[in-house]
Parts: sequence; C-alpha cells; structure tokens
Amino acid sequence: MLANTTVSETTNELWWSIYAWWSCVLVLKMMLLTWYTGQIRVREQVIHSEEDRMWMKKKSNIILCPTGDGHSDVIRIRSAHRKDLETVLPFIVFTPLWLNVETCNFMVKILIPGFALISILYTLMHMQLLQMSAIWKFYSSMILYCILTYICAIAAVRYTLLLSQN
Repeated sequence: MLANTTVSETTNELWWSIYAWWSCVLVLKMMLLTWYTGQIRVREQVIHSEEDRMWMKKKSNIILCPTGDGHSDVIRIRSAHRKDLETVLPFIVFTPLWLNVETCNFMVKILIPGFALISILYTLMHMQLLQMSAIWKFYSSMILYCILTYICAIAAVRYTLLLSQN
C-alpha cells in the first residue's frame, strides 16, 4: 500500500484483494471439479457421447449415457458442479457491486471468506469426501444462499438510494 493513501483507499484496496483472492479460489475449485469429473468418467468408464470413446482404456465395458449421468459418482460431482454454477457465479458477479457501496469493514472480511469456505465445505460433503450428516449439508447450503441474498439485497438497496438522490 502506498504511504500517501487515505484510510478509505487502503480499506477499499484490502476489500478488493480479499475478493480477488477468494474469487480465484472458487474459480479454481470449479475448474478442479471439471477435471475430477473427467477422471471419474475414465475410472468408471462412463461416457455421454460417442466421441468420448477414444479416451477410454477398456473399450468393451463402456457405459454410454446420453443424459450425462450413468454412475452415482458422476451424478454427485455433476450435482456439486451445478450447485457451484448456481451460487459461485452470482457471487462473483454481484460482490463487486456490493463492494462499491458497502461501508462495513467487518462484513466484507467475514462474508467473502465465509462464503468461499462454506462453498468448499459443501462441495466436499456433496461429493462424500467428508462424511457428515445431511443436516450439515443443508445448513451450509442455506448459509450460502443467505450470504448471497444479503450481498444482492444490500447492493440493490444502496444503489436504489444512490439513484434516488441524483
């Protein structure tokens, strides 16, 4: 940080660096899920199109499933990836709008890392890499949606107030 910057500028810079870091972590997690889906498909010999047959080692035991499923592990990871598309992408899009109008340093420092960590935890539970009760998965999903709703609602209200003042 520069020595001649104001407290507001350094706080704003801190917020954007927190957002950039955790957004990159979430995007990398989504890319890892895509790679892991391919690994499961090869391991279980499950394909969703004839073009994928060339990647399979055992040509005789291949399961062709045009819907994309075909195996419980594939269904789980596709569901986890879909959940990320439903939560992470709106988070990445709407959080910059929220950061432009947010005034509470504490909320930024808690909500952005909290969302990312809970998203990672939910994915690990959904893929059954962490064995926890279903209530944990339910609550983590609800927390993700609550954080996302808070960010969108605060941004919408503050932008509405800014527009009405002009």
